[in-house]
Amino acid sequence: MGVALAHVGWDDEHAAQLRTAQQAELRERYGDDDIGHEMTGESIVAMVVLREDDEPVACVALRDASDELGAGVAEVKRLYTVPGARGRGHSRRVMLELERLAHEQGWTRLVLETGVLQPEAIGLYLSLGYRSIPNYAEYVDEPSSRCFAKDLTASAARERPSAHGRRPLAVEGGRSLVIETVGWDDDTAVALRRAMWAWNTRTYPELVTDEPDHGFASDDARQRTGELVTWVARLDDEPVGCLTLRAPRDGYPDGSVELKKLYVTDQARGAGVARSLLATAHDEARARGFTTAVLGTGIRQPEAITLYLSDGYRPIRPFTNPARDFITLWFARPLH
Repeated sequence: MGVALAHVGWDDEHAAQLRTAQQAELRERYGDDDIGHEMTGESIVAMVVLREDDEPVACVALRDASDELGAGVAEVKRLYTVPGARGRGHSRRVMLELERLAHEQGWTRLVLETGVLQPEAIGLYLSLGYRSIPNYAEYVDEPSSRCFAKDLTASAARERPSAHGRRPLAVEGGRSLVIETVGWDDDTAVALRRAMWAWNTRTYPELVTDEPDHGFASDDARQRTGELVTWVARLDDEPVGCLTLRAPRDGYPDGSVELKKLYVTDQARGAGVARSLLATAHDEARARGFTTAVLGTGIRQPEAITLYLSDGYRPIRPFTNPARDFITLWFARPLH
């Protein structure tokens, strides 16, 4: 089953459909319109839609609340998963993606409101680290409302943008970034890995040999060993990146999983594609019960090293034989 996250504008057709369904369900549950049901997209700074097998099934929005609640405060709005897709972790996925975007946009505190007739929502927020706060703004005098907040500064060290100040993908004009689950042999994934191979041969010419078993095809077959999930990133429907989650090999730490073949095309760099792929892989690894992510990168890739350090990775001892490998730097980060 394919699951894809998209960053869209407030007026995106699928986002609007999901928000309408959410408001209808709240009206049925509470017997009246939700407070703030006439909200527009004027202050919306992010909107995430999740598609399952190309069907929009979940959404969430982020609203600038700094004027009412103070500098650095944003409000989570319109979290919703259609009834037929519940129980599969989609609400958690869109919330985690929204929090990642909030980190990168510089928000330091998230607030939200839900109701006493939505215990499943309250349970989700508590599990994500939100804590009860007094009802705020229009909810102050509403007894059925329950408000929550989460400070983002505690985890900002591993979620903040790189030192180069890269920002999340802008969605003005309908642009979207979609992370799609595919198979290893998917033609687009293969083409992206082939482009990565070509880049590596230019950057690390000492790795290139004339031996037939050291070409792309043979290396790609070896790299597939242990593959768990492969993703392709599409920017405005154009394939621009890929990443694979691979089962750990002998000698790897207990509970670890390996990230392989992270690649972003030149024209898409700086748009947050690599960070989005990492976030997707981390969420999937947690869902599978892994506790540590490990990866290797080369010494001539300072941008990649900066990205990993900013995302909470730290150098570790090599898994390869250091007597033969002069190029790889190994990193790991906890997934809790």
